[in-house]
Amino acid sequence: MPGLNASLYLGLSGLQAQQSALNVVGQNIANVNTPGYTRQRAELSTNLSQIQGQVYFGTGVSLTSVQGIRDRFLDLQIYRETAKQSGASERSSSLSAISGSLADTGSSGLAAQIQAFFQGVQDLSAQPDNAALRTNLINKAQGMVSAVKSRYQMLDDQRNSADQSVRSLVTSVNTLTTQIANLNQSIMTEVTPGANNAARDQRKALTDKLSELVGINVFEGAKGEYQISLDSGSGVLVNGTSSYNLSAVPGGALDGKSSVMLDSTLDVTAGIKEGQLGAKLDLRDTLLPGYQKQLDELAAGITSQVNLLNRSGYAAGGAAPTGTDFFRGLVANDANGLPTSLSPTLANPYKGMVAALSVNAAILANPSLIATAGAPIPPAVTAAAGDNRNANAMASLQTTGNSGLGGVVLGSTYSSAVANLVSDVGNAVQTWDTNATAQQNLVLALQNQRDSISGVNLDEEASNMMTLQRGYQASARFISVINQLTDQLVNQFGK
Repeated sequence: MPGLNASLYLGLSGLQAQQSALNVVGQNIANVNTPGYTRQRAELSTNLSQIQGQVYFGTGVSLTSVQGIRDRFLDLQIYRETAKQSGASERSSSLSAISGSLADTGSSGLAAQIQAFFQGVQDLSAQPDNAALRTNLINKAQGMVSAVKSRYQMLDDQRNSADQSVRSLVTSVNTLTTQIANLNQSIMTEVTPGANNAARDQRKALTDKLSELVGINVFEGAKGEYQISLDSGSGVLVNGTSSYNLSAVPGGALDGKSSVMLDSTLDVTAGIKEGQLGAKLDLRDTLLPGYQKQLDELAAGITSQVNLLNRSGYAAGGAAPTGTDFFRGLVANDANGLPTSLSPTLANPYKGMVAALSVNAAILANPSLIATAGAPIPPAVTAAAGDNRNANAMASLQTTGNSGLGGVVLGSTYSSAVANLVSDVGNAVQTWDTNATAQQNLVLALQNQRDSISGVNLDEEASNMMTLQRGYQASARFISVINQLTDQLVNQFGK
């Protein structure tokens, strides 16, 4: 059977193992407030037994590894839901910034400016020969054009801002994916699988940040490495020790905005759905252009109907229709009274309407070309002074939205079109805000669940510390007993 020396080594192994485990407890306690830290657990195992005859004798205990307490499934869930929460929050905050401007209810608001224009037409219909009222109507028309242009430009500024954010976010994504790939290298080459806890904690923190920027799917390989792809599966960002960079290439996306390319070859713009980057692309390419489309349609409806009436109406004393459009584009107007210098698309046939819109220079130079009168009533051959039939028809457009002459028909009044636009933006803000709150609650619940598993619990660590302390004291006492026996053996039998 093993002798006293073997027993000393047995006790020594207990001392060393308990001390090492106490160091792990100390590490947990020291990092109780460290963000992203995963609590560690000392894995103790008995040493190989020694055989003498037919009896196996134990040889003590060893610390085999220090393992982080993780739930991989929870980590992957948090990455996915964080991207959704970040994307919803970004959309909500960005749309909130424009909601107030579009919903301006003061005298400078879009609805107020449209109403002022048609009120100017109504005033002129009461006194069609009043030159001052004609000038006033032109001023109101210019104010309306300026109001719709300013709102359109505000949306365009937001789109440009989103495009700049895309380029900045792409750089941030590349920095994170490179760092994650480097940590994958450290983890894949660790001597003991699962032992490099610091690298895993760093990688988890970096992946948390990455999921805020872009929607991702994360898979953990057999060697503990992360493979990270875009949430749509359209491209791989990290594969083991390799990372693949995104780049923002100008001129390839909608309206010449930046396309997002993966590894300089694959266009993944449409495949980025969530995170801040997905939100910025959605705002830039879908949400904001949708509101601009509504403004283009509103401008097309007013322009078309007013122009058709003004070109077919008569000036006071006129023997023929004026043939003059009230509003004019940069080049010319078509048969429906719309500017021809547009950039139509299948989804938006009136794209560019607002940008091309202005009051006709001929009207500005000669306000008498505002056609307030209808066709002469026989036997008269010229329009009678004071005839206001055409002016009344123009004024009625505010409530009908359609003169019956063809052209662009909105299907609603112009004030309703503005209200619908404001309502659409407000509803979108509310929807995304609700989604952001719901996702935030979900992420918080998942993080709390992860913390209950991976976070440091001081009560639990105190209990572990007391247990290990008792184990250390017992091992020390065991060594003391063996020492006494050795001393007795030497002193009594060594003489």
